Amino acid sequence: MNSADAKKVLMLYRPDSRDDHDPEIATALGVVRQDPELEAWFRKHCEFQKAMRGGLRKVQPPAGLRDRILASRKVVPLPLWQRPAPRWMAAAAAVAMIAVATSVALRSPPIDRFENYQSRMVASTVREYHMDLRTPDMEKLRGHLAAGGAPADYQLTPGLKSRQLTGGAVLKWQGHKVSMVCFDRGDNQMLFLFVTDRASFKNPPPMEHSVSRFDELVSISWTSGDKIYTLAGPNEPGFTEKYL
Repeated sequence: MNSADAKKVLMLYRPDSRDDHDPEIATALGVVRQDPELEAWFRKHCEFQKAMRGGLRKVQPPAGLRDRILASRKVVPLPLWQRPAPRWMAAAAAVAMIAVATSVALRSPPIDRFENYQSRMVASTVREYHMDLRTPDMEKLRGHLAAGGAPADYQLTPGLKSRQLTGGAVLKWQGHKVSMVCFDRGDNQMLFLFVTDRASFKNPPPMEHSVSRFDELVSISWTSGDKIYTLAGPNEPGFTEKYL
């Protein structure tokens, strides 16, 4: 198995699961240990899977949903020709319904809530993110972001002003433009500042800084003027004091 084949196999790998017992995955993991570039990709893949799992666990169903579903059930006598189908047919129908429901759910846009946006932005930092423009020149980056319709009149915190700018990109969320501004933390680790308009959300974060943790990542969000800011990066002691 070469590195390309191993990567295809590991795209479906889930950390902290029984996937390690799969012989094909075990072979792919052996390739990872021999390929530093593949190992770096695999580490980011695992971090992304963990971050997404953590975000999904925070999604709560509407209060009282179970009771409303149970209350809506009605017992109606069925005519002779509408007797229940054999068990195998019922099982097949259930599988088909689940498949259709899953397909619809995957195509449906995520709920327009700040928590979903925050999870998505933070998760993007552990994937193979792409910068539209690599530059240490902040004014040049602001011009690029403005040309793409993303916020360019953002304000940097004192802690970020002292960090080296590496570039940025124009992202999208639910039809809204988002500015991603990337900084070098100084130890081959990156800091990501996401900026979008306050009007993009019905539940923007408060004015004071709100800290959230996603496994080994940390993010701080706040509202200032007509902008919403989210700063994300690897968790470390004194993160807030260093970069705000």
